[in-house]
Amino acid sequence: MIDSAEVYKLLCQIPKGRVTTYKEIANQIRTKGYQAIGKIVGANPNAPKVPCHRVVKSNGSISGYAFGIEKKSLC
Repeated sequence: MIDSAEVYKLLCQIPKGRVTTYKEIANQIRTKGYQAIGKIVGANPNAPKVPCHRVVKSNGSISGYAFGIEKKSLC
């Protein structure tokens, strides 16, 4: 089982102006549960303080965001 607190801790380490991928987050916690990471990131109760808007798909495209994809692209 993936610890959501560990995922949120990693999100807080993404510097302003930078992005990472769901896959990279999964790799950092040694799991291949990329979709589970996406669900945890998507359920972030502390957005935007915990910067889930800095996570993109492996191909660089923008995926879902609680406040809308348009707003995510502006962050």
